[in-house]
Amino acid sequence: MSGGLRRIGFVATLAIALILIVNIVYEPERQRRAADAYGALALTGAIDLYAHSCAECHGAAGEGLGSYPALDQDFVRNRAADDLRRTIANGRYGTEMIAYDYDQGGTLTLPQIDTLVRLIQQDAWAAVAARVDALGLTPDEILVTTANTATGGQAIDYNLALSLFTTNCSECHGESGEGTFDAPQLNNAYVQSMTADRLTTIVSSGVRNTDMAGFVTTLSPDEIGTLVGLLQTWGHPPQAAAAPAEPISLEEGRVSFEAWCAPCHGLQGEGGSIAPSLNDFPSLPADFISSRVRSGSNAMPMFAETDLPPAQLASIIAYAQESIIGSALTQHSGEDVARGDALYQQFCAACHGARGEGTASDGPPLVTIPPFRGSVIVSFTRLGSSLTPGIPPSTVSDADLALIVAYLHSLSK
Repeated sequence: MSGGLRRIGFVATLAIALILIVNIVYEPERQRRAADAYGALALTGAIDLYAHSCAECHGAAGEGLGSYPALDQDFVRNRAADDLRRTIANGRYGTEMIAYDYDQGGTLTLPQIDTLVRLIQQDAWAAVAARVDALGLTPDEILVTTANTATGGQAIDYNLALSLFTTNCSECHGESGEGTFDAPQLNNAYVQSMTADRLTTIVSSGVRNTDMAGFVTTLSPDEIGTLVGLLQTWGHPPQAAAAPAEPISLEEGRVSFEAWCAPCHGLQGEGGSIAPSLNDFPSLPADFISSRVRSGSNAMPMFAETDLPPAQLASIIAYAQESIIGSALTQHSGEDVARGDALYQQFCAACHGARGEGTASDGPPLVTIPPFRGSVIVSFTRLGSSLTPGIPPSTVSDADLALIVAYLHSLSK
């Protein structure tokens, strides 16, 4: 090989070595920039998913709207990723949080759900709000109506209520119920929208699989009622509901129901592709129906008093309670209900309480507002959950399970 070729080979080798050294030195930085770019792209994709799937209920900045909880709080951010993933994928049993997993009839794949989990844990809500607004998807504020049913509409002693809260609750939930790393926010519309019975159960019995212990042994029923009154009306002292100026007419209620409600819920409350059935609930309290109508829910719009005056709404509710709600349920005799009671005590009471009130450690309440549909109770009984095994027909027959449902529904009336 000539001297010229050797020199060319040496220079080429040296150039390659220098290129390799430069690449080795700058590779970590290149990888960091690539990761940042990918992270920014993934964050934008997650925000777009949130904007289209979540913002309508949880707010443009995760602040929560109406009866839907805030996501922008330390308690949510610091939940285990698996817990958040399960909630988004499977929904929340007994709430309006639907399952978003595509395999469960939802609209999101598991990788998309994972990006939402990371978004919730990143605390990037300012960027979320800006992007949601840019997409034109910032939701309108949801009107919230609350009623202090725990105290029968009477004003509570707020000094006593705040003293009880400070002594028993503030260490975990914050001095003003603002929430902490350990426990969720309480001074919001989501908690205020809960029924007195549900809040009483939580305060009395606690919440299973959490650090929330029950206070049934340390607080009197009156003190628990005072705390519940505070939670339902925080910053909004209760006002007694005004009675309709005119007597309620069921016929006017029928006409208004058919005009306002039947197009979605059906003439007999049988439901349809837009709205759920109403005739398979054993009962729905008037204040619950009123709150849903005024606040809206999922695809249901809000109906303000300017659209649906209080007297007209009262007539619709009266008609629905008289002729629609429960009309599709099988009528059971007192003997059937008594038999259902005995079966319930034998198979269910140990976990769910003697009267379906739930227990802190073993089973959720089965008597709630709104009540569980019979089909939901049957499905939960047969399929079970991650914490509760399913009960086969060989243990509890379909006929006996129907009587148990009849007993639970009798407690909801």
